[in-house]
Order: sequence, then structure tokens, then C-alpha cells
Amino acid sequence: MAAIDAVLNGEAGIAPARSAFYDRRSIAPSPATPWLPFDLALLAQNGVPPGPLLAAMRRAELTGCEPLDALIASGAIAEDSIIEALAHGLGARVADGSDHDGPPIDAEMCGQALRSGHVLLFDTAGRLTLHVAARGRHMAQLALDARGRRMTIAVSSPRAFADLVIARAGHALAAHASEGPSLVDPSLSVRDGLPAVDARLRFVVAGLTFAAFAATFALDIAGGMVLGMTSLLFATLNLFRLYVACTPPSPERPMRRDDDRTLPVYTVLVPLAREAAVVPGLMAALERLDYPPEKLDIKILVEAGDAETLFALERRPPRAGVEVLMLPPGGPRTKPRALNAGLIAARGRYLAVFDAEDQPEPGQLREAIQAFATGPTDLACVQARLAIDNIGDGWLARQFAIEYAALFDVVVPALARLGLPIALGGTSNHFDVKVLRKVGGWDAGNVTEDADLGLRLARFGYRTGAIASTTFEESTTRLKPWIRQRTRWMKGFMVTTLVHALNPRGLGRLGALNLAAAGALVGGVALTALAYPAVLALFVWRAIDGSLLAPAESLAGMTFAGLCGASLVIGYSTALACAWMGLERRGLGRLTGDLALMPAYWLLVGIAAWRALWQIAKGETSQWEKTAHGVSRRRTPHP
Repeated sequence: MAAIDAVLNGEAGIAPARSAFYDRRSIAPSPATPWLPFDLALLAQNGVPPGPLLAAMRRAELTGCEPLDALIASGAIAEDSIIEALAHGLGARVADGSDHDGPPIDAEMCGQALRSGHVLLFDTAGRLTLHVAARGRHMAQLALDARGRRMTIAVSSPRAFADLVIARAGHALAAHASEGPSLVDPSLSVRDGLPAVDARLRFVVAGLTFAAFAATFALDIAGGMVLGMTSLLFATLNLFRLYVACTPPSPERPMRRDDDRTLPVYTVLVPLAREAAVVPGLMAALERLDYPPEKLDIKILVEAGDAETLFALERRPPRAGVEVLMLPPGGPRTKPRALNAGLIAARGRYLAVFDAEDQPEPGQLREAIQAFATGPTDLACVQARLAIDNIGDGWLARQFAIEYAALFDVVVPALARLGLPIALGGTSNHFDVKVLRKVGGWDAGNVTEDADLGLRLARFGYRTGAIASTTFEESTTRLKPWIRQRTRWMKGFMVTTLVHALNPRGLGRLGALNLAAAGALVGGVALTALAYPAVLALFVWRAIDGSLLAPAESLAGMTFAGLCGASLVIGYSTALACAWMGLERRGLGRLTGDLALMPAYWLLVGIAAWRALWQIAKGETSQWEKTAHGVSRRRTPHP
């Protein structure tokens, strides 16, 4: 700090040893720019005014980053001007579109290049060129070393460099991104479909469905068996839900604000697919993150053919330093495949995932880092809370808000405190990057890649925690899109259950309680969603034919009926209790009246579950039904 203050005050005689930034090779000082490091001195000698350069050095000392990164992140000088000045000072050229042509590179080389910011590439004539991104502390030294060997140097902005590397990787990157956990254990991936699912399953599903409903309505014995099995299932889940509801969340610790110089580089992945409507709000939300921008490795992941989103990003471009990665075509075209491509390029020690419509609280990254720093050594992920902020859009949005309040303000914090597995939400997950790579990233064929990854982390012996920071999301407002979205979720829960159940090797390390919790969170949710319409239909039918309230013919029959009724009542009660607690904690007590209509909402979930099961039976395991965002005009604004 003292050295930078002296420069800004015009004092002379600054010793290079006063700051680590001056330890690198530098150009002889001038009165305007004394003791600038090599890269900034090049800029000064090629027309860049000294004010932004000195401000970048001051910012670099405050945040512990490189001065060039601070300069680019500040936006004080246009990126194109910085690139041209660096290229001219180095006797290099600015990379252009012609560099995209040449021999392809593999996915490993692509990842190394995107993380390091440099790569050696041959052009179509067989000439070797060192391509360097204007980022990080190695840029100037690499260029100098190459110049000493008379090697051709091409300088790019970080985004242009990423475009170049991805263009050269092409199909290799697309194929690698689709592999995910199959690189670790092929049996834990469904990118090629479920091996146990074939054409015969659709007939089995249809037959079981017909038999269940026919037996329920026509045969007393079969109907009793259906009711008995579902009551047992509901009772088990009710006990689990009651156990969770009675577990208080961990006490919130005061937020500690770490020195910016100690903060690591943090990667943020934001996959976008036909999201033009939400781009302006998303860019504003990312710019509000309370984290040194020089240490943010933000990557916007867009399919190369998504013209509408790319056009929106041109109209409302991200701030300087944010990379837009245009992913090469390949299949399956899913969110997890895009996330795997981002993971390949991630430079951070930690990584967060945000969705297109997300509005995270600004301090969320700092809170996640504090959780990792104070948590157990096996902590691999922390889940932030999700909340719906467009409750003015009608009944569906209000029910969605109630559901999220119960899950993320009651259930998830309790699971984290108990050390039980957590089926992650699809956004605001924060990962230790080393662990995330170790377990294979995301399954590109699983349409609830978040729930699968949460279970896979537990399966490999890692813990998931929770933080109190909130990310606000938009609920769907119309029934048809809601059914499609919930079908995708239910299908993913069923597929995840099948994947892990069909591969029991490794489940033993979970322990009995963790295994039961994992089953209840994923498979149990799907099973109860399937059972609920049938049970409801049974009660309605028995009420119509008068047998529901008829006296039992035996003590055993009376006991059985009592247990079934008690299970149903307790199920409603525990669900309502979790929802009520969530609303109180979320400050949405005004929605308490909507709790009475939750059973109708569950019926819609059941319809979506049966639709999901039919899609699985047809082999549409990885079919991704996209949810449109930006449809609400009643979202609560967030500072």
C-alpha cells in the first residue's frame, strides 16, 4: 500500500522490493510511470494513460491479484485497446478468426489452455504460435520467453482466447463434457440411457397401472393391499419428515469479512439456453456479487447455435473479464453437459452454479467460503437457500413459494445439521472444485443432475452443508409449463433412484441412516407422488360406495383402517408443519391461508410423476423439457 500511495502522490525512489508486483521483470521507470511491472509498462509505452495503470496497481495490492487483471476488470480501458497495446509492445500480433483454423486439440489440452491462459497451436501451414490470453501473472513472462526463442506470439482477450481454444477442441470438448461420472464409474451415468429400460417396460408400466386402479376399485382384498403398502410408505416418510422438522437448524454464525487479499479465485458457472429475456437482470445480479471482480472467474455457458441469447448478450454485454463460452454442438443438449464444459475450464478453487433467472444475495460467495473454512474436512458442497419472489403471480407461484420455504428453510438446514445426504437444488450450489472433478462432475443424461450429484457426493464419502444466504428465483406462472418442469424433476428423481439402486457397490459406506435418508429424499418423493393420486382416488371411490365409513367387520380390520387413517392424517400434519415453519422463517406468514390447498397442489405433482414414469417407459430418459424464464412481471426487486 505504501508503495502505491507514493506513486499516486508523485514521490520518487520507490524500491522494487517493497511489493511483490515489482519482483518481475520491468521496464526502466519514467517520470509518469515509475517501476511499473513489465505488462503495465508496455501499456504505458504504447499509449495507455498512467492514471488507470496506477489505479490498477493500487487495486491489485488491495485484493492480492495481478495488476493486469485489475486493469481489465476495472473497465477503465477498453479490452481491445489493452490487447492492441500489449501486442504492439511485445512485437506480437492480435489473434483473429483465422487462428480458429488448424489441427484440432483434445479435451485435456483444451482444459489446460482455458485454465492457464496460454497454448501452443499449429496453423494450417504448420507454423507454431504461442497464443496468450491477456490475463494472469504468466502472460508477460510467457510472451518474453517465446520472443527470446523467436516464436510467433498472438495475444487475445480472455473471451477471444476461449473462443479460439473451444473452436480448436470442437467435438472433443463436446464429447468430454457429455461423459461426466462415466469417466469415474460408467454405471453411475445415464448419458446412454438406462440399460434396464427397454421397450418391454412400457407394457409393464401400463399393466401395473391398470391392475392397480382396477384392483383398487373392484377388489376389496387388492384394494386393501394397495392401501396398506402406500400407508406403510407414507408412515415411513412421515416419521422421517417429523424427525427433520423437530431438528433445529444450526445457529447462524456472524458473517466474517475476510481480507480480499486472502480470497481465492472463485468460478461461477451460468448455463443459458434461450434466455434472452433474463439476460439484463442476470448481468446486473452477477455485477452485484460482493467479491473482488479480479478474482471472479465467471463463465456464461451458451450453445453456439443459440442466436437469441447471444444477441441479448451483445445488447447487454457482461462486464469486462467475464467470459462467454460458446459450446460446440453435441449431445445430449442438457444443462449438465454445459456445466461439465464449464468445469473443464474452471480456474477457481471453489465453484458456484447459478441459473438464468437467479438473484443471489451479494455476499453469498463469501458466506460459502466461510462455511468451507470452518466446516469438516470432508465438506465438498454447500447449498444456499432458494426462495420464490413472484408470489403475486397467482396460486401456483404461492404454492411454489410454500414448497421452497419448507424445503430450503426447514428440511435442507436440518439435513445439513444431521450430516445426512442432500438432494441438491439445481442452483446456488457451491463446490470444492477438486472434489467435484474427482466424482466426475454432472451426469449429462440426468435431467435432475443436482439430486444425482448430491447423492453421488455422499456415496463417495463427502458431506454437503447449507448456508443461510438466499437466491431468489422466479416460479412458473401457468399450469402447462409447471407440469413440464415438474415432470422433468420427477423423472430425474426416478432415474437417479434406479441408477444408484442398480449399482449398490459403494452404498454401504453411507450407513443405514444415510442410506434411508437418501432413499426418502429422492426415491421416496417420487414414490409418494405416484401413490398419492391412487390413494386419493381410492378414498373418493370408497366414500361414494359407502364403504369408507362402514363399520369394520373385525378387530384386525378396524386396526388396519385406523393405521391407514392415522398415517394419512399424520402425513398431512407433518407436511403442513414443515410448510408453516418455512413460511415463518422466510417471513411469508401472509401465505398461511394457502396451506389449506396444498393437497390439491400435491395432486398436480402426482400427475407430473405419472407423466414422468411414462416418458421413462418410452425411453425418453434424457429428454429435457425447457422451462421459460422471464415470464413474470411481479418479481420483487432486490438491491
